[in-house]
Amino acid sequence: MTVMTRIAELALIISTNTEQVDAHLARRGLPSPSFDPDSPAGTLRDSQIVAARLAILEATDELHALMLGPVELLTRQQPYNSWISLQAIVKFGLASSFPPGQVEASFADIAAASSLPEATVRRLLRHAMAFRIFQEPSEGIVRHTTASKTLADTPLLRQWMGMVSEELWPAATKTVEALTKWPGSEEPNHAGFNIAHDTDATIFDEISKYSDRHRRYADAMTFYSKGAGLEAHHILKGYDWSSLGESTIVDVGGSHGTLSIAIAQAFPSLRCVVQDRPHVIGLGQENLPSDLHDRVSFMAHDFFEEQPLRGAEIYTLRWILHDWPDKYAVRILQRLVPALKPGAKVLVLEQVLPSVGELSRYQEKAYRSMDLAMLATHNAKERDMEDWRQLFKMADLGYEITSVTTPKDSRLSIIEATWQSQRAY
Repeated sequence: MTVMTRIAELALIISTNTEQVDAHLARRGLPSPSFDPDSPAGTLRDSQIVAARLAILEATDELHALMLGPVELLTRQQPYNSWISLQAIVKFGLASSFPPGQVEASFADIAAASSLPEATVRRLLRHAMAFRIFQEPSEGIVRHTTASKTLADTPLLRQWMGMVSEELWPAATKTVEALTKWPGSEEPNHAGFNIAHDTDATIFDEISKYSDRHRRYADAMTFYSKGAGLEAHHILKGYDWSSLGESTIVDVGGSHGTLSIAIAQAFPSLRCVVQDRPHVIGLGQENLPSDLHDRVSFMAHDFFEEQPLRGAEIYTLRWILHDWPDKYAVRILQRLVPALKPGAKVLVLEQVLPSVGELSRYQEKAYRSMDLAMLATHNAKERDMEDWRQLFKMADLGYEITSVTTPKDSRLSIIEATWQSQRAY
């Protein structure tokens, strides 16, 4: 009997699951994915084909790597200059330089709108075209693809791309230099970001000095937090909020209150207090829905200082601790202790790094890439489950991790630590 090779097996997986996706789209009367600028975004996000879509992506990712071979896998899979054209497209507004309502323009027209030389625009956009961002249907004419059109039509996406290319990409290029300069450091200002931007300030403090960078960072985080697997509804479904009755939730480092607003809207008996730096909560207060003014409030608070709101039932830390090295993450947890009553819960809403073999290589990339992004920008890290256990133990033995839940399709887990007793340091 002939044994199916791995590449043939992967091809079969791709074919079988593509048939499922095609059939689903046909039943729903939805168009097949294409690069055409009029192709609707989000047609493949339907929950009924999530598994098939993931299987295709995993199999194509592995097949692509096998077809490259070892040398090209190392030299071509992660081209160091791939961000040049993207950075320029965002920086000079090239995706938005088309005449109003048009999906085509000449290189000359785009150059005139951007103040760049036409020859430079041509080089940049033809590089992007190789990655299926824009297309050239005829000599000298640029046409949107669905990717470039989405970039032109989505301001928050442009802010995200700008933040990545201006803040994160330079930091990534200096990360190994930072590891060489500060080996074993647990200081948040000993990161690639600090060398790249020539500053002794943490990324948060440095960006907050400049209104345009701060706004871009805030917008970028708003965009990213709405991405697949990061939406607030996963947290709402993944924890028994309804059992809390008339309780108070303190949203520590809650930024503009996205999580608290979602909780308050879903559970009318709950009250939420959002804590963050003064200039951050100001934006949250401005955008708070009027019907929540009596149940969602904002308070200026530095989570490195002692928690002022004592006796609440729940304290949440959503995507806070991964921004800080262990030394500082421990300090944040310790500053909560004086406010905790027996039985109080601290909910850490964070990624839990997968154990070896738990996920496909394709899925694992997102976790490992985020881990290195934290290293590059904050000298911090994502943590696996043992890391989380050790972190709470280092903070105080009064903490006991009582449950860990990862809601379906969520990238964030809910780590529940219950305060068992008041302890002196």
